[in-house]
Parts: sequence; structure tokens; C-alpha cells
Amino acid sequence: VILTILFCSFNAYAGTARTAAQFLSTDGGTRAAGMGDAFSAVSGDVISAFWNPGGLATITEKQAVIAYSNISAMFGEASEGMYYGVMAFAMPVGNLGVFGTALQLQDQGTTTKTEADPRGGPLIIGEEDLGMNWAWAICYADELADGFLTGINAKLIRQVLLDESDIAYAADLGIVYAVPLHLGTSFMPNKPVSIGITLQNLGTAIQMKDANQSEPLPRNLKLGLALKLIETPVHRFQLVSDYTSFIDKLSETEEDKKEPKFDPVKAGVGIYAFRPDNSQQSIGAEYWYANMLGIRVGYKYVPDRPGNRVTMGFSIRYSNYQIDYARVPGIDIPGGGDIDIISVMFRF
Repeated sequence: VILTILFCSFNAYAGTARTAAQFLSTDGGTRAAGMGDAFSAVSGDVISAFWNPGGLATITEKQAVIAYSNISAMFGEASEGMYYGVMAFAMPVGNLGVFGTALQLQDQGTTTKTEADPRGGPLIIGEEDLGMNWAWAICYADELADGFLTGINAKLIRQVLLDESDIAYAADLGIVYAVPLHLGTSFMPNKPVSIGITLQNLGTAIQMKDANQSEPLPRNLKLGLALKLIETPVHRFQLVSDYTSFIDKLSETEEDKKEPKFDPVKAGVGIYAFRPDNSQQSIGAEYWYANMLGIRVGYKYVPDRPGNRVTMGFSIRYSNYQIDYARVPGIDIPGGGDIDIISVMFRF
């Protein structure tokens, strides 16, 4: 029972619960988390590998990041050992573009192993490791024209649950376009508006035992907007937003048609996936002072997930080193709590 609750709860936290490899929907990066997970129109940061690979194209130096979040905090004592982490690296290679790699890790922790007690009730005989899910990506991005960035991720994904596991293959495609708007102000850049579009997790299904138990990857379409209101040597301020639609269910299945209460509109089948009630909506703001201190706040709406929706975070940067922190809401269940995310970035 505990295992079922944890599995369903993490699916609710990550996104729609009808697909495999739900850890892919948690994306990655502490900076993005602090802004409500609105990052698909932001460029120049290595964590773009998890949001929109096109955003990697404006990286001008080597960047590496490692982030960790103790996701067990949102489930309480029943989720010992659960964590989610990401690592990424990107570097420009002359006129060839930007190459990189990214890794997502989700340790599912342990569960209590029991057997029937002759005296009645369950008998605890030990603990069992639920396994670690992971996804590894090779990334490439380039600026094809002035302000027009494109990128692609090629991904290898492994999902584990106790003794069962499977491998899947997928790709992410993304573009970012920086709109030239010369407003004649000294405190705004010449391209203050960026538009991002990303298609994520286009690939094969996860099949644990046989074809009848296969599930698609959490495919989604992200539309992002970033507005740089201030960009001076001392002050930087931007507003960002994302609209994420889950497009994994393109049509009704035979099982859906047999279910009398099945509603394709509420389930987000086909075109209904783009309804606001079926889509994740995020908005955030970020301010930097002297490229040393960054402050963030965000708001994130996730369908069918009650509770707090406000996120926050900050960054401290010294020379080529940066520490990022974010606090994001967990799941509104008894014993659950908010999640702390911390990361370290290196530029060299």
C-alpha cells in the first residue's frame, strides 16, 4: 500500500500520472525551480538542457552544474532514501555550435518488505530497494541565424521498479527566438523578448513485462516567453512564463471507450491537451544585482494538484562559482512538506 501511495504521489508531483518515467517531467535546475519552472525561453545557462536545448546555443564558456533535491521531504517518513538529482555540462566548440551532456537521477528509496504473520497481520522481514531511474542525454545547439537558436537532445532512459526494468530512447527538440525590438532605452537590451518552443520526450514506450503493460513517455509541448525589462552592468530583471501541455494521449484507447465515466475533455485527449485546465502554467521573476546576488520568485499551477503554488530562490556568485537555492511546494498530503533544492555551478 505504501509503495502504491508513494508511486502515485510522485506522479502527481511530476505531472500527469498516466505515463512511464514520470521523473522526466520534473525537468531540472535550481534556478528554474525558483522561478516556478518557467525556463523554456531562457538561454545561456547549462540547465537549458532540461528545458529547451536551443537555449544552450548562446553559452560562451564551459559550464557545469550539479543539483540535488531531497524529494522524500514531501512524503514524510514513508519515503526514506528518495532523492532527485541532475548534472549537466556544456561547452562551445568554435563555429560548430555548443555540445553538452545531461543526466537526471531519481532514487526511489526503499520499501518495507513483509510476509504473513501466523499470529495475524503482516510481519516485517526487512527492506527492499526500489531502484534508481535515470536519463542520459547528449545535447547539441547552434545559432542558425541572428537571434534564432535551435537545439536537440538524444536521450537514453531507464526505468526500474523492484525487479522489473526497461530502456527507452527519446529526443527533445527546441527553438528560442530573441525578438529585435529597439525601444530606445538605455536600460533594456536590443532583444528584450525571447520566445521558446520545446517538444520533449518524443520516443519509445516503457515496457516492463510485455506489450500489454507498456506506457508512453511523458511527451509534452512547452511554450515560453521571457521579457528582459532591465539589463545594465549593475542591475538585471526579467519576467518569464511557460505553458506546458501534456501530449502523451493522442487518441482514446479501447480501454477508455469501455469506461462509462471517461471524459476525453478532462483527460486531455488529442487537442484537449492544450486546455488551460489540462496544462501546467508557470510565471516567474528574477533580479540580479552586480552579477553577484540573484533573487527569484515564481508561481506554478499544476492540474489536479492542490496546495501551495509559490516558489522562491536565490543565487550567490563569486568569480566563476555559483550556488543556487530554491524552495518549492511538495504535495498536499499528511506528513508531506516543501522541497529544498540546491545546486553548484562552475564556469571555466
